[in-house]
Amino acid sequence: MFDSNRDEDTKRISVKYTIKYLIPVLEELIYKCNIEYQHKFYKLWEDSYALAGRRSLEHFIDYMEMENQKKVLESRRNVLKPFIYYLTKITFDDNLRYIIASYPPSTGKSFTLTFYTAWLFGVDRNNSVIRMSYSDDLVASFSRSVREILENPRFSKVFREYEQYGGNPFATKEVYNWKLKDTTVQNSHYAISRDGQVTGKRANKAMIFDDMTKGAEEATNSTKHQEIYTQWTGNWINRRDGNATKFIFAGTMWSPEDILNRVTQDREKISEVVPSKLFKYVWETTDGSTIFIRVPLLDENDETTCEAVYSTKEARELRDNTDEFQWACVYQQDPIPATGLEFADELLNHYERLPINEQGEQKCSNYSLAVLDTTRKGKDNASMPIFKTDGENYYLIDCIFKKKPMTELYDEIIAKIEQHNITWLVVENNTDTSLKVLLETKLKAKGINTCIITEKYNTVKKEMRILQNSGLIKKLIFFKDKTKYKANSDYGRLMKNLRTYSFDYPNKNDDAPDSLALFITEIVLMKGRPSKPKPIDRRSLGI
Repeated sequence: MFDSNRDEDTKRISVKYTIKYLIPVLEELIYKCNIEYQHKFYKLWEDSYALAGRRSLEHFIDYMEMENQKKVLESRRNVLKPFIYYLTKITFDDNLRYIIASYPPSTGKSFTLTFYTAWLFGVDRNNSVIRMSYSDDLVASFSRSVREILENPRFSKVFREYEQYGGNPFATKEVYNWKLKDTTVQNSHYAISRDGQVTGKRANKAMIFDDMTKGAEEATNSTKHQEIYTQWTGNWINRRDGNATKFIFAGTMWSPEDILNRVTQDREKISEVVPSKLFKYVWETTDGSTIFIRVPLLDENDETTCEAVYSTKEARELRDNTDEFQWACVYQQDPIPATGLEFADELLNHYERLPINEQGEQKCSNYSLAVLDTTRKGKDNASMPIFKTDGENYYLIDCIFKKKPMTELYDEIIAKIEQHNITWLVVENNTDTSLKVLLETKLKAKGINTCIITEKYNTVKKEMRILQNSGLIKKLIFFKDKTKYKANSDYGRLMKNLRTYSFDYPNKNDDAPDSLALFITEIVLMKGRPSKPKPIDRRSLGI
């Protein structure tokens, strides 16, 4: 079917059949057949992988790596699979035009792109590709690696038309620019550093931007990030040869200003972004034009995402000994500003245990105080920090910090009030005026009548309130030591949101510092104190 002169759909159908039916059947036969037939079924199984590799990048890489003792994809498949899936998809899907993928170091993104580039020349020898990175040496090594794959006899077993060249399919073979035989393009492959000359060079299939930032030394260099982005908008994007050219950005996050983030922001403005239904850490635009992949080193359960690179123990140790900025950007693909961190951990007060007096008794009250900043949109967190006080300072003992609608948090709020004996809760609520009544009704139903709930209707911009109260937050509030809470707990998420807040850059959300500022203004400074009845002399009113 595949080798017949039929259309592309037929070729891909034959590959899907091979992957879905033929390969699984052959795998079963290898283990169940008589020993004398085993090598024959193995040969058929191996040839089936070669056939599947004609239209499946994943099977192509697996086939090419079969003879290697150390297989890169096999040990990193769980993190690379979405990248490989969408690289395959973008090759044949006219609507999908951009992939923006970020991974921690050593997870195999450049390895994948090298095999992808070689595979493109098997899919169609008339494809042309531009591969860019931060240095000449790096793009030269990528170029040589792609050529080595094309020269490998196994490549010719996947793409049989290359057998005629006896391992030398090149018409020209310069390090940076080379051309395949029997092709209509000016050059098949261009390897160009970000500072190299691109004038006159064009790619009809893909432009690949792989690690455009030169590591930690450029992470905080705003000028360099702007230069790279300006090159993209003013020059590199125009190196496409027609509207069919695809753009693939891959690398490690180094800064909110790097090209991965800048292009991400540009694409997000064009169409709404939603989570992928197929993979974790993948988002896509609703118009189908762009895929975003961001794989962290530690997942939401504080477990490693790639055991082959770092074990969970090693990853946690790395986190505990790495600068907050570097950890968030390089390893978690969740970039934060390098400067202007108003609530950096070293600027905050911490406690290991609540203070005690000379007699060894708790100095703090047996009651707690709290505020609740409700969610307004999908990206917001409901934030409810809970404090004890010794009369002078305030100790953050617990919190709710979740991206959930308020309707799913009512019972948890009531449970926290009961657990910590919260006697005063200030609710900032500019939209749902029924929340106070609803919480009071639930408390009454449980027989809890010790908590006074007051409402606050905010009229001050968040940024201004945070700025006005940042000094008192750092002076009066004490936070648990890092070792006393888990990074993936509500407390851990609140602290991360607080520590990464910056006045120098736009913030994704400011729920933690805003709720702490709410606590300062309404409870510490008593602006939201509950009204108390005052006696009056009725005779003065003539009563």
